[in-house]
Amino acid sequence: MKVADMPLQAGRSKQTPARIVVHAMAEYIDTDDRDYDARSWLEKLGLSVHALIAPSGVVIRCRSDYQGGYHARGYNTDSLGVEILVPGLHTYETFLDALQAPYYTTKQYSALVELVRGWRGRHGIENEDINRHSDLSPGRKVDPGAGFPWSEFCDGLGITGDE
Repeated sequence: MKVADMPLQAGRSKQTPARIVVHAMAEYIDTDDRDYDARSWLEKLGLSVHALIAPSGVVIRCRSDYQGGYHARGYNTDSLGVEILVPGLHTYETFLDALQAPYYTTKQYSALVELVRGWRGRHGIENEDINRHSDLSPGRKVDPGAGFPWSEFCDGLGITGDE
């Protein structure tokens, strides 16, 4: 797994990881004033995750496991957040559309499985504490979306996952 460090400052200074939250966001965000890469967009909004996974499979580390991130309202005190970057430039509407069909690359999927396995092992995170963002904020968040094979992902980790 290739890893690059690109720190984000927003977040609590300390945490003890007990949960993993899988997200998805656009690789590039199209706004009225300009385009942003995913990391810069999070920084602009005062948000952070522990890792971004680029379509190339490179894991971009943004926060230490032991630093809190701002990525899942109500779960930021003890969770590790990872964003699967949906390839290309997206408005919010095209991003939502992209989540409906398979959008991830094989390299991203492999890197995600390796990252989550490592986090589980290092931090003793229980199976039921690996969640989709949409599981934690139903009706408000939809990621990682129908285009991500959640059941297959959970099976590959040896855990039970509902579709």
